[in-house]
Amino acid sequence: MAKRGNSIIKGLEISEIITTLNRAYADEWLAYYQYFIEAKVIKGIMKDAIISELTLHAADELRHA
Repeated sequence: MAKRGNSIIKGLEISEIITTLNRAYADEWLAYYQYFIEAKVIKGIMKDAIISELTLHAADELRHA
């Protein structure tokens, strides 16, 4: 399996690919965390609508991760 994977990424540095993928993974988790926390601390007249919207976004980001 490793030989097949290596043949797909010919010419690319594997450590760079792993670093890039890890960075993208971390970005998705950070986005989830930000939406999640904001949904918990939001205040105001329209907070119920905003909480549900932020919760949906948080769930999307968690699926991406």
